[in-house]
Amino acid sequence: MVGGGSPKVAVLMPVYYGEKPEFLSRSIESILTQTYQNLDLHLYQDGPFGEELAGMVKSYSDRYSNLIVYQNPLRRGSAICMNDMLEELLSRYLYFARMDSDDISHPERIAKQVAFLESHTGVDVVGGSIVDVDEKGKELKQVRYPLTHEKITRFFRKRNPMAHVTVMFRRSYFEKAGFYPPVRLEDGLLWMQGILSGCRFQNIPDFLVSVRRTDDLLKRRSGLKRNWQEFQVKLTINRKLRYGLSSYFYALAMFGLQILPVPIKRILYKRLR
Repeated sequence: MVGGGSPKVAVLMPVYYGEKPEFLSRSIESILTQTYQNLDLHLYQDGPFGEELAGMVKSYSDRYSNLIVYQNPLRRGSAICMNDMLEELLSRYLYFARMDSDDISHPERIAKQVAFLESHTGVDVVGGSIVDVDEKGKELKQVRYPLTHEKITRFFRKRNPMAHVTVMFRRSYFEKAGFYPPVRLEDGLLWMQGILSGCRFQNIPDFLVSVRRTDDLLKRRSGLKRNWQEFQVKLTINRKLRYGLSSYFYALAMFGLQILPVPIKRILYKRLR
């Protein structure tokens, strides 16, 4: 796949100080060992790092010339990290892949997405399916998303139609839609901006990323304030995209689900995703 004419890909990974070193290590390695090797991994340290985490990142950057590390002393959130990197890199790459610091990209993820975008020049962003895994990497559930642009935009009235961690953007997406909104649920607002700007979306059926689903994650997503903010964002999306009355019922149901106790949410999460 990689040859003289293969485009270089920028993989963007924000990392904050609370990440577990073993998760981050597995995530970094899953990118640096891709079958598609013409890529750079841009890792953004969001806030102060502990000694163990900082040492591990340095050991990787010393070994791999295509791992570029950014640092900021204050934690500002993943959307701002992404925007900082995009502002610096947008003119240098054609394709930008999103990656989370505790998930695992499957070996052919980047190769499959580059091949798709190279052969579908009208598509601005492509995602794929995911595998939910626990802390030990054991499979919990397979999750698929709608494939075509038309099905994606219809599905968006219920919930996010793309797994953010799987997406690869063409440069044109940000040229048309702008960068990440610096708020919670920034991916949903980014999809909204793309739809309003005429961007074309696609998912491929392949499983591209294994996504950590832990009780810690569910706890972080259970706060009333956080979920009220996300509910308000979803109302904005529904209104601007004119999704109609049913979309507001879906938003209210999701808000109710997110504030449930973790044991109940864990059960429902497995059944409803």
